[in-house]
Amino acid sequence: MNRREFMQVSAATAALASSGLLPLLAEETSTTKPAKKRPGKARSPADGPRNIFTEPPAIEPITGYLPKFSPAARGSMRAGFAATYALVQSHGSAASSNCSLSGSLDVSFAAATCKVREVRRNRPDNVVESVFHCAGELNTVKTWSLRSSVEGMPDVDFKEAGVWDSKAMTVKSDSWTQRHATSLPLIAQWALLPLLASGTLKSKPLRFDMLDNSALRADQTLRYCGQIEIPLAKATAKLDCYAQTGCGILPTHYIVDGDGRVQLITQETVNWALTRLA
Repeated sequence: MNRREFMQVSAATAALASSGLLPLLAEETSTTKPAKKRPGKARSPADGPRNIFTEPPAIEPITGYLPKFSPAARGSMRAGFAATYALVQSHGSAASSNCSLSGSLDVSFAAATCKVREVRRNRPDNVVESVFHCAGELNTVKTWSLRSSVEGMPDVDFKEAGVWDSKAMTVKSDSWTQRHATSLPLIAQWALLPLLASGTLKSKPLRFDMLDNSALRADQTLRYCGQIEIPLAKATAKLDCYAQTGCGILPTHYIVDGDGRVQLITQETVNWALTRLA
């Protein structure tokens, strides 16, 4: 069974997309001024819920969660680390987004090895465990393995393994082999965290091919968008914002504090909030 069969697509998001009502994500933002509404025709309750006026756009999917969020204040992602994120799922919005916690992500990086364990509460839970062996300044992936399983269902178990030779990635399961050409450095999604923490991407955008589990997301760009001010549980904070756009993904924002900790990752219906860092 393919791991993607476990990941449900939000019907609400599909409806918004078909109507052209998805929020403006991945805008280049460099502001610390109070939010201002974008000009437009006033809406009535009959128009239905639509939260298109949130500034900065990076926080729009998690406005309903931010009043409960306190950033991690210790630890570093610039070297070896172990971090835990809460999966913050967005279910649409009115004055603020309607959010719930529906899983977790444990990610560690040490000795050029990135280990990831993602749990999605799907009744029963789906668990995806991955190991990426990386190399070089960009943490390009050389080999990796993935296992997807469903709690309480031992017969539902899926495994893959892959290798990248700088020109193409090859992925194998028990029943098939796939090969995909690449044209840019291949970097696993969660191996981006140390790069974001380093601050080196502020001066020059990163172009790369992304390994998302074992799927190829080609021609990605990760760029610095400036500093933004966001409301949190106890105060407001000014944080750095990076935006990732490219083939096969929703625009993704990474919100990073001054010490390089990636505190929040937003991607419309699936978002991540840092809860522990060691």
